[in-house]
Amino acid sequence: MKLFYNRPSPYARKVLVFIHEKKLADAVDLVAVDPWTDPPELLAATPLAKVPALLTEDRLLIVESTAICQCLDGIGSGKPLAGTDAQLLARAGLAHGLMDAAFQIVIERRRPAERQWQAWIDRQHRAIQRAVPRVQSAKGRFDLGDITLACALAYLDFRLPEIAWRSWSPQLSAWLEEVAARPSMQATKP
Repeated sequence: MKLFYNRPSPYARKVLVFIHEKKLADAVDLVAVDPWTDPPELLAATPLAKVPALLTEDRLLIVESTAICQCLDGIGSGKPLAGTDAQLLARAGLAHGLMDAAFQIVIERRRPAERQWQAWIDRQHRAIQRAVPRVQSAKGRFDLGDITLACALAYLDFRLPEIAWRSWSPQLSAWLEEVAARPSMQATKP
């Protein structure tokens, strides 16, 4: 298998953490790319030119971080980390939405200042403010919901440090400090 990724991408990090947790690091060839430059090797793999993108052994293309994680869940050792449990999927979905809101702010801010849509940025800020107090980790587990949440919160720290999410949820802040020490999180830092 081959995974196209970009180190700062929170979506790619989610998949990389999942790969480490499933003990699949030796089974997946990692190809670091800058998707913003339309590298030929990425375009040959996926017409979307987005990361992460997984090419399976039989050349099946899987895109979107959650779909990739669900595909990888049946491979590798250890207990299942994804699945169809409604509570897990609810946590993962809310955490993924938090990640989306942060990512959209970052992308919008890359536009020239006079072309940025401030109302859109403000909307994403409000979504983050509403989501952080509601997202939850699973006690005693580190599953797809927790991986997504950890990557989303770490992305806020990395790209949007001015958002004071830790003051809104000290318990979540303490939880992130704890899970950030996991080998999978340490190995995938941007």
